[in-house]
Amino acid sequence: MQKTKKSKFMIASGLAISMLVASGIACAEDDSMDGKKLYQGNCASCHGMNGEPTEMGKSLKPFAARNHRAIAQYVSRDELRRIITYGVKGTAMEAKKYTLDPLQIDAVIDFIKTFEYEPDLANGKARFEAVCVQCHGVDGRAQTGVGAKNLIYTKLGLEEIVHTMRYGRPGTLMDSKRHQLSNPDIADVANYVYSLRYNADHKKGKILFKENCQSCHSTAKGIKLISNAASSQTLSEIDDHTLDLRIRHGRHVHKAGKHVNKLSSDEIQDIIAYIRDELK
Repeated sequence: MQKTKKSKFMIASGLAISMLVASGIACAEDDSMDGKKLYQGNCASCHGMNGEPTEMGKSLKPFAARNHRAIAQYVSRDELRRIITYGVKGTAMEAKKYTLDPLQIDAVIDFIKTFEYEPDLANGKARFEAVCVQCHGVDGRAQTGVGAKNLIYTKLGLEEIVHTMRYGRPGTLMDSKRHQLSNPDIADVANYVYSLRYNADHKKGKILFKENCQSCHSTAKGIKLISNAASSQTLSEIDDHTLDLRIRHGRHVHKAGKHVNKLSSDEIQDIIAYIRDELK
């Protein structure tokens, strides 16, 4: 009887120890997935715990560590995953795929995504004027003759503007600015450019359409595209830039020339906004 009690006690003790060990292992596993601690152990020495480069990070050659805080909300998870996993060639940013598994990398990204940044539009304007006006013009309308995009009418979001500045646009004069501008500069310029955009008003466009277009086009939905290239396209399939060109330089201009010629670029955008609204 006493032996039985002793055996039960030993079994119970063994189970308790096993549970404690299992609990300890679970805690260790949970700790290994703590994005903040992983960031602290693998990134903070250069990028700082708040996402801003440390003195050591600033001293790295040939390029200083980048500011994570400034672009955390503008860079996609996929891009961050690629950078962390494979590193950045030609910089001190080494691949972390040998020290962090995919789930840990995602945990680090989760932590980076907690960083917030308040853009400085005054700095964005100053850096835009120093780096971008040669092609895009002081007002962003790109009337410089080099084929740059008109930033006033761009449909790009902040994330896409940041990506374009960081990596450029292959096949165009728009080259990468990521080694010419810091991440805070890029974030500031992107927000400044975003603030320049013209918000087309479809209500104004309706009035302008009636005054300038309705004598030939009774309704926006009734507009037909006429040309060899356009024969297989509908109005909803062509982009705003092409539609703008057709309004300005289309084959009907000799009929409606006076009306079209007096329209400003912004008024044409209003008309396009009205057309798009009618085609929904």
